[in-house]
Amino acid sequence: MKLRFDRILLLCLTAVMVLSGCGGKTKTPAEETVPETVETAAETVVETEPETTPPEPDLLFEDTFDGTELDSCKWERCPEWDRQGGLDVWDDDMAFLDGEGNLILRAEWNAEEGRIHSGAVRTYGKFTEAFAYYEASIRFTGTPGIWGAFWMMAGNVGGEDGSAADGVEIDIIESIGGQWGQSNSALHWDGYGAAHQSTSQTYENAGIYDGQFHTFGLWRTEDAYIFYIDGKETWRVTGDQCAVCPEQGYMKLTVEGAEWAGAGTEESIGALPADMVVDYVRVYREKPQGK
Repeated sequence: MKLRFDRILLLCLTAVMVLSGCGGKTKTPAEETVPETVETAAETVVETEPETTPPEPDLLFEDTFDGTELDSCKWERCPEWDRQGGLDVWDDDMAFLDGEGNLILRAEWNAEEGRIHSGAVRTYGKFTEAFAYYEASIRFTGTPGIWGAFWMMAGNVGGEDGSAADGVEIDIIESIGGQWGQSNSALHWDGYGAAHQSTSQTYENAGIYDGQFHTFGLWRTEDAYIFYIDGKETWRVTGDQCAVCPEQGYMKLTVEGAEWAGAGTEESIGALPADMVVDYVRVYREKPQGK
């Protein structure tokens, strides 16, 4: 009987060791499967997570003209220079914010001086860039003889090397001929004297004198100058027409009048004051989709 009892005891001890996993804690089925299920689910979520929409191109510059004072970190008023043979003078008082999110550039007849005082601002010494997409939202006036402009001065515009490679004036939009529904974009290079060269595109009835804001854009690339009105390409100038200037440039927003355009006449004077209203200016590293 004792021998049989010893054999039974030995069998029981062996069974306990097998179940304990060589001294480890015996695991229940729940403990074995729950962690594996959680881990697998987590991995599945990561693998199947959808891609988010691509980010907007880098925004290099923005001014929505909030507040009541021009942002001196972004703009300065242009020097109070005589313009257009002296019929016009840029006047600091003619460039201001209206407190409703707009920049106002005013053209006003000064009867005492017998000429126009007008507003102009620029990013000279504040912001410059080369290849990028530039855009402004503007409401233009079609006042006879008066025009507003969104433009750039890049590199050495006065240089006369026979090309625009070292410098170019880029007129993104000018409301010249607004009384007839006209406007234009232009490029000027090799100074403003005898060596001056230019190319331009006139727009007939582009619909920008309807009292609404419209967007005007320029995409400066390594291959071309590409112009836009309300997101639609209106003009493209490649290197074989005008050398693409790689130099950085600053932006200008201006209003002025000239006799050759019809300013100074009774009709023009009677239509003043007139305002060019700017809602925003933005510069992106690349042209955003949909613009």
